[in-house]
Amino acid sequence: MHNRVVMKGRDRNKPCWCGSGQKYKKCHLNREDQERENPWNAVQAHRKAFQKKACWARDVGLGQCHGTIIRAHTVSKGPNLSRIANNGHVLHYSATASDFKKTGGKLGFKSIGIKDASVFSGFCAHHDRTLFSCIENEPYSGRADQNLTVAYRTLSRELFGKDATSELRTILRNADKGQDLQAQIMLQTAIQCLDQVNEAARRELRATYQAITNALVHENFGVLRSLVIEFNGRLPFMFAGAWSPFYDLHGEPLQSGYADELLQQIFFSSFVGSPRDFICVSWLDTPDAPGKVIADQIDVLSGDQKANLCLQFVVKHVENIFFNPIWFHGLNQEQRGLLESLAFSGCDNLGAPPTVVLRPDIEFALPQATNSRWV
Repeated sequence: MHNRVVMKGRDRNKPCWCGSGQKYKKCHLNREDQERENPWNAVQAHRKAFQKKACWARDVGLGQCHGTIIRAHTVSKGPNLSRIANNGHVLHYSATASDFKKTGGKLGFKSIGIKDASVFSGFCAHHDRTLFSCIENEPYSGRADQNLTVAYRTLSRELFGKDATSELRTILRNADKGQDLQAQIMLQTAIQCLDQVNEAARRELRATYQAITNALVHENFGVLRSLVIEFNGRLPFMFAGAWSPFYDLHGEPLQSGYADELLQQIFFSSFVGSPRDFICVSWLDTPDAPGKVIADQIDVLSGDQKANLCLQFVVKHVENIFFNPIWFHGLNQEQRGLLESLAFSGCDNLGAPPTVVLRPDIEFALPQATNSRWV
């Protein structure tokens, strides 16, 4: 990119050095003299992209769509969020640009009503009602069909978010108006890095999504393996997330992330059961799956450490986590500081794996694991 930024004469009709695909004269010519963009335009456009409506179960073999596209919860509102809410609200970490501006670059948390928590416009009313009945209308017990269904819904939301982020490249291309050439180069380079990371993640997630969707269509629940952990009390948090783990529970490498490597994902979900609460760790049943390595490490933890390290591990990797406000506000400075550093470690938009280490010596007064089983 740097060798192509000086474009004069006939070069004006060549593709712009920034990679937009437009001619230079239609893109970055005299960009430093143009009026600067309002940064809120990008924020609002990204929000709009995340509010697009489409049913992820359309034309994949799961039946016809019926009804309007609804705001689907990836962490179930009735069975789960309502059980940890206080006055109908839960807490979650917020890492938007506007929030960082308000807090001076620090990670903050917000109260959110459970009807708005963990939602995306990703399913029609029919598919939301029929596909997820086993986790919305039946107590979670760790059955294989429940684990596959929640993995499908979680991965649909992750892909939904990656698709929305892909539109950020176009939105941000004009953010260097009115800036000098060096600033233009730095921004466009960052945008290209962001786009490359996001496209790689989309490719990997889609491969797993296709496998899970096919399994759901054919009711092949054995495609997914799970470790289901039961607890002797209520968990003060609920989460649902999927990611490609580069490191295990102890910080040892699992996957390299080379360009020709198709990364594998791990799924973490928590549930309010009857009468016990659960954490479920799932992965595609493939040889040497990273998810199996992590599940083995969790399984050998003592009963009083399982919830503690699962919480820390998920906060480090998943944004889709919500806390009981009373429990969260009761944390001491050391506990809250650790959770904040773990969450902030996962906020790198360029895809760098979080590096903050887990702290088994810091405990969070969580219920003890009484049983774990492989499904």
